Amino acid sequence: MTLQKDPRTFLRPASLIALAFASSTLLAQYKGAIPPPVEFEKGFEAITVDLAKHHLSYLAGPECAGRGTGQLGFQKAAEYVAARFKELGLLPIGDNGTYFQGVPFNSVAIDEAGTVLTGPMGEVRIGKGLGVSGTSESAITVEAVVFLSMKQGAALPEGLDLTGKAVVVNTDDLDQNARSAVNRKNPAMVLVVVQQAARPVPSISRGAQGGNRGGRGSRSVEIERRYALDLARSLGVDPTLVASSQGSAEGVTSKEVSGKLGLTVKVKAEEIKVPNVVGMLPGSDPTLKEQYIGVGAHLDHLGISGGVVFPGADDDASGSTAMLLVAQALASNPVKPKRTVVFMAFCGEEMGLIGSRYYTENPLIPLERMDCLLQMDMVGRNEETANDKADDNVHTIHLVGSKRISTELHQITLDMNKHIGFEFEYDEEGVYERSDHANFARKGVPITFLFSGFHPDYHRPTDTIDKINFDKVVSSARLNYLVLQRVAGLPEMVKRDVGCG
Repeated sequence: MTLQKDPRTFLRPASLIALAFASSTLLAQYKGAIPPPVEFEKGFEAITVDLAKHHLSYLAGPECAGRGTGQLGFQKAAEYVAARFKELGLLPIGDNGTYFQGVPFNSVAIDEAGTVLTGPMGEVRIGKGLGVSGTSESAITVEAVVFLSMKQGAALPEGLDLTGKAVVVNTDDLDQNARSAVNRKNPAMVLVVVQQAARPVPSISRGAQGGNRGGRGSRSVEIERRYALDLARSLGVDPTLVASSQGSAEGVTSKEVSGKLGLTVKVKAEEIKVPNVVGMLPGSDPTLKEQYIGVGAHLDHLGISGGVVFPGADDDASGSTAMLLVAQALASNPVKPKRTVVFMAFCGEEMGLIGSRYYTENPLIPLERMDCLLQMDMVGRNEETANDKADDNVHTIHLVGSKRISTELHQITLDMNKHIGFEFEYDEEGVYERSDHANFARKGVPITFLFSGFHPDYHRPTDTIDKINFDKVVSSARLNYLVLQRVAGLPEMVKRDVGCG
């Protein structure tokens, strides 16, 4: 499957740098924080709330549609991150001189060219009035059409026969209970009338997968109202049956007519490559540049599922934004890190840490030369649970896994936090295996994982931009920028004094 490139016009480097300094006042660090080391000050100050809002608003905005791995929205997000890497002077180290490391997935998608609804209204195709979900094939022909109008909460009459017929019903009428009631009467197909039909979303997996090609059973599809009206008129049915939720006094109005409809749904299966996005800033020291520090976040979220967009503003547009802010800081600071820095935005985290696992099995630079990984996943909210109020967690963050491999890296993080003022919490070690750093730790790479905690919007469509604590995103980026600079200047790699993670 070929994914379209993002037609968005990106900001030029000068524009981004100007935006980074657009705030008249810099973020006030938390209580007790002291200024950063003077040699790192310019980069520190380049990490601003305005720039964080700019990045996160795109990544969690409508164009990226939740950034589902293998979906068009993820590709748009990947193109955006790659463009930022290029503007900031990072070198592409991915496939064929690009910023992309292609991770193989299997995709099963509706074959739009071979999918069509035919009838008295003519042909209706995907993108031109027809919406089809799922990844099973169908070949259905009916000789009778039932136009159904229901008031909310109304029950279908016991004697209403829908078996083997096409049912045309308004989406306003079809809540979940009504949908189940219609399906229990065994129609051959259900045409749900909508204003605009949704485009199909492919099913993505790493295992062998193929569409169900034996489908001759019931199928529910969307048909845009204009075609439903044409169908009603061509069959001599009152168009108001598909234009309003009128119902009868009993709550249900139905009209059955003779009419031939055909639905053909074809699917196609193929291997695709979904990218990890990778960019490198070479170290300034001729010897130490052979070692490198990783800065990571996962770019994906749940995407579009069941026709609903899951924006993933905190999970993990916040971490991806913080990663870009660290890159901005290094580009803006005159003193460059002695060690090489590799920035990594992973795909497939929500599917089981797939992108990071692929990277650690196919590293673009040997992992033996990797000093540490600084991972950020969900760094944009105040933790909120049944026993923990959000207002009590404005400046708290979880520091996960930092003591498991290298206590030296842990101590460096604590020391650099004097310039930030986070209150670290250590009660979420249970999430250690649930983000991309875990694959690196299994290979013995020291890690730190910043995580601001769970909240009621976790993995819900309500994880939106308006709920983000941008001060926390900025502070996370500033902390890891300082940790990175400190580690980059060490004469030796950080000590691995605990064991493999």
